Amino acid sequence: MSLTFQQLNDLRFTALESAKEEWAKTSSRLAGYGDRVDSHMRRPLHDWQGGAADTAQARMKRLNENFRFASQESALIQTTIDGAVTELREMQKLLHALLDRITRAGFKVTSNGEVVDAEEGGAPGNDADPEAQKREEIRAIRQQEIFDAVRAAVEVDARYCLALSRLSVERGLKVDGLESQRDASLISKAAVRGIGLDGAKAPAKGTDPKKVHDWWNGLSEEEREEQLALNPSVIGNLDGIPSRTRDKANRVNLDRLIEMYPEPVPDGVKERHDGFKAIRERLIGDATHDPEPLLLGISPEGQGRAILSYGDPDTADNVAAYVPGLNTTLADVGDEDGDRAKHVGESAADGKHKTASMVWLGYDTPQTGSWTPHDYEVAGEARGKKGGADFGHFLDGIQATHQGERPHVTAIGHSYGSFTLGQAAQREGGIPADDIILVGSPGTGAQKAEELGVGADHVWTGAADSDLVTHAPSDAEKGFGIAGHLWDPHELHFGQDPASEEFGGRRFGVYPGWNPSSHSDYFDSGSESLDNIGRIVSGRQNEVTIEERR
Repeated sequence: MSLTFQQLNDLRFTALESAKEEWAKTSSRLAGYGDRVDSHMRRPLHDWQGGAADTAQARMKRLNENFRFASQESALIQTTIDGAVTELREMQKLLHALLDRITRAGFKVTSNGEVVDAEEGGAPGNDADPEAQKREEIRAIRQQEIFDAVRAAVEVDARYCLALSRLSVERGLKVDGLESQRDASLISKAAVRGIGLDGAKAPAKGTDPKKVHDWWNGLSEEEREEQLALNPSVIGNLDGIPSRTRDKANRVNLDRLIEMYPEPVPDGVKERHDGFKAIRERLIGDATHDPEPLLLGISPEGQGRAILSYGDPDTADNVAAYVPGLNTTLADVGDEDGDRAKHVGESAADGKHKTASMVWLGYDTPQTGSWTPHDYEVAGEARGKKGGADFGHFLDGIQATHQGERPHVTAIGHSYGSFTLGQAAQREGGIPADDIILVGSPGTGAQKAEELGVGADHVWTGAADSDLVTHAPSDAEKGFGIAGHLWDPHELHFGQDPASEEFGGRRFGVYPGWNPSSHSDYFDSGSESLDNIGRIVSGRQNEVTIEERR
């Protein structure tokens, strides 16, 4: 049934506004139910094995997905109602303005939208009087304006009715993450004018995080919810957006990325797909961890992108951002590198201050079977330079969204990640960090610690003597052998050895003795290395054990 003139004239929006609020509440409740399924139902049964366990886990997984999907769909319904209210209110306002003009001109409008002469009670006939003809011309113009206003409102009403009718699923709610993505695209096209997305388009990636933060703060609560519902892949990966908002968006992104490819997954995307699943399992497994994990970034770009934080960097007193290196994949964020971020946070905990410790996989790390002194072809600079620029931009975003006094920020680079960190620190303006930690480093691209912009006394290096990566040969050594080495024994592939006297930083104690796996052991629980990293992150530098520089 089409919207009529009288319905548009009399339309009251209270019921629609109430419905919009209820759908927003429903969306929030359903998201909470999904979280509870993971934290209170699936996680406690993690060690349960056998066929019954597999069946139960599969059903709980489906229940969680259904709750999350229902939450996303409810948010889309809220957004659709909001768009309809906004546009129909504009249509009604236009109609009322027309009615006022018509009344002042001595005409009136019947209940079916017909414009008639107020004195004669109808439309003028074929009166030959020039004044009567002129009045008839005016009446016809006003009549057309009424018809146009009602027709425009009918088109708006029909567009939103169609959009709402498509937000439906089969009985049983058996859907996947891509369904909500398709629905979000549908609503975005149908409601773009009503919800203001044409005038409130999200800033492009790479925009100054302060400007992004100002843009976000300038949106109303409704506009923020609409951006989340329609553009989670943008909002979740935009530096300058608050961390908890990014986490909310990226959990939706993660589900969609996993559901993008049905089993069996094609070989070309299987590694990323397995990585996404490993990250989701970590989020589920650590749902009750204190502090809780937040997903600050997730994307299929390149080899895959992921940023996982234990604790909220927007409210933390101490922030640690760890950049992994050689051979790191998405699956490692769900496994070893996620553990490293968690271990750093635990080591820094002092019972008085809040710490946020994260792993930042925001670039394509070099991939090779191993890194030995003879396996240096992997050590090109391009990935580290691009990654360094992106890491610096990310830290700028953390600075922009932090609440209260500036936190103590520590940037940590491991292996090739230390070169990436070094590139970030040497960019124009440096990075907003108080301390830099380099572990298992083949160099940073700098010759002196002071080039990293935080002061030489705040550049810390952990380098086990048995870690071959910290002895990566320089170009001179590769070209001239022992002569090249003797020319500058502390020159590595990426500049001066950060553990050397010439570099001028501070070297802290790590696991002593010859250890073949030392390159991977800097973050092991209970190790001297991790204890020292925790002390630096929490600002207890006076407690750090110091080792003699090379």
